Amino acid sequence: MTLEGMRRSSRIPKEIGILLTGSDIEGKVFSEETKTVLLSRHGAGIVSTYKLSAEQELILRRLDTNKEAEVRVVGQLGCESDIYTYGVAFLDSAVNFWGIKFPPPSEIDKSASMVMLECSSCEARETVEQSDLESDVYLVNEGIVRYCKQCGSSTFWKRPSERVDADPVPSPAEVEHGPVSAPLLVEEESAPVAVAEADAKPAVRTENRRKDVRTTVNFKACVRTFAFGDDVVSCEDISRGGLRFKSRKPYAVNTEIEVAAPYSPGTLNIFVRAQIVHVTELKEERSFRCGVAYAARSRNR
Repeated sequence: MTLEGMRRSSRIPKEIGILLTGSDIEGKVFSEETKTVLLSRHGAGIVSTYKLSAEQELILRRLDTNKEAEVRVVGQLGCESDIYTYGVAFLDSAVNFWGIKFPPPSEIDKSASMVMLECSSCEARETVEQSDLESDVYLVNEGIVRYCKQCGSSTFWKRPSERVDADPVPSPAEVEHGPVSAPLLVEEESAPVAVAEADAKPAVRTENRRKDVRTTVNFKACVRTFAFGDDVVSCEDISRGGLRFKSRKPYAVNTEIEVAAPYSPGTLNIFVRAQIVHVTELKEERSFRCGVAYAARSRNR
């Protein structure tokens, strides 16, 4: 599906020069001058030459006003050669970043925003209210990456398989374009049916939820302590609140540390205060997996 086919009243096609700062899917830090292709009250459609992962966070700056905002990658909307199009959403949903008065959502948009989703990992189900950008990503990819409370991590969510004795839950595409014909339903891949909760309610969005979202990474970090000095470790995932790494050093829970992630020897690295909050011994690997929480002041930099 093209971007043109997804545009409704709440999206405005417009190119604005932006500076995008963050790290790519391999953990490489970048700063890229690029542009928007679509504006929304919730965020934007942007283009980038870097591969990004859903749920990771970036800094977006307007080149015309130098105004900055933290954004979350909702998902990929398209790809042409080495140019990727992503939907990004503002972490602060109340911000009027574009200075544009967007028209109110239509009744079709309102109906399409409510959708039943199922976690592809644990098969938990939730009825969620999607923003316009989330709806677009969901339609393009036939699913969306979002945080699963039961799994404790970000997983892929899709439309649940239909139960024979239940009325089917319409997808956003069906609400907008009409019911899908029976032959198409027959061709859909079947999946084990999970029992839905009796009183399914829309998932409540909170700012705190995203602080725990973990993004899988593959880069080095440096952990600095009095006992072990500078320990270069393998970082497995990272979030706004902390990170997880593996090391051969036997760290203890509650150990105060300083950590730089990602870490590059011989270059300027920024260390922040943190604390070891969880340690698991990996006996077969003769190493330890450690969970780290940033100090409060470091998290709010």
